[in-house]
Amino acid sequence: MNTQNNEYAVSALSLKSIKRKKELEASLSKAAINPEDLPKEAFSFEEMIEHWNFIADRFYKTGRMLMYSTMKMSVPELNGNLIRIELPNEGSKISFDENKYDLVNYLRKKLNNYAIEIHIEVNEEIKIKKAFTIEDKYNQLLEINPDLELLVKTFDLNLKQ
Repeated sequence: MNTQNNEYAVSALSLKSIKRKKELEASLSKAAINPEDLPKEAFSFEEMIEHWNFIADRFYKTGRMLMYSTMKMSVPELNGNLIRIELPNEGSKISFDENKYDLVNYLRKKLNNYAIEIHIEVNEEIKIKKAFTIEDKYNQLLEINPDLELLVKTFDLNLKQ
């Protein structure tokens, strides 16, 4: 067999073989994803909270109770693609940061918006409210949704039992 006429026969140590190897590697490597090309669909606060609560429950069910409780400490604020959460101490922030990657990726996929970012602020003055009595729980729910009072009056509910 005459290898001189065969255009594919190249010495493994030649410059041409190195060039072919680099071309092959380039063609096999993943195409670089331009972040500007990823979707950035608008979403509402309610949609974000729905997915926020779902993934928080997932963290709880998979044994990441600390992340669950950290996510439930305060209601996140939404400003465009920026989700801001206030935590009461640096320890909570560190715990949140450990799972932040999974949270952000989940929210980006579910809300089809890859520009979502989460910023954490530590506010040592935050007091975590704990509701122990029925009246405390009612007042806490009333703060979240003032329409609860209308519901109680409309159906003549007695929540003080």
